[in-house]
Amino acid sequence: MTNDGDQKLYQLVVDEFELPEPGFEDLHEDVPISLDDALFLPELGGGSWKRSYLVTINELRSAVRRGDLGVERHGKNLRTTRRYIAEWREKCRVHPNQPASGSDQPVRPKTGTRSNKLSTSSSTPENKSALDVALMIAEELKKR
Repeated sequence: MTNDGDQKLYQLVVDEFELPEPGFEDLHEDVPISLDDALFLPELGGGSWKRSYLVTINELRSAVRRGDLGVERHGKNLRTTRRYIAEWREKCRVHPNQPASGSDQPVRPKTGTRSNKLSTSSSTPENKSALDVALMIAEELKKR
């Protein structure tokens, strides 16, 4: 600071220095880290001294609550690992839909309640209309 009459001048000196790298790139996949530190992992879009631009802390906590993201409880703190993150990302991956028709499609077994229901009449032919089937059921109920 210099004093030139009524004016006071200030000089700002900025020195450059290197910050040490956090070292998340070299972290073993089974080392537990906090959810906050997981945001700096490259596989989540983070990097040296910058948080993920793809995932937020709330998304990680929600995944833990749903049971999608594996965690370890260290006291009251939740810790995850790179392996758990990789498994979670695999669960989140969207697989492309396969076309509904085509000769190269595998035969899928019928599932669900409709395929497991028994027919109301064993003599009902497959080619009858819904109205014919309804009338046949009504006739059988009248006989009872």
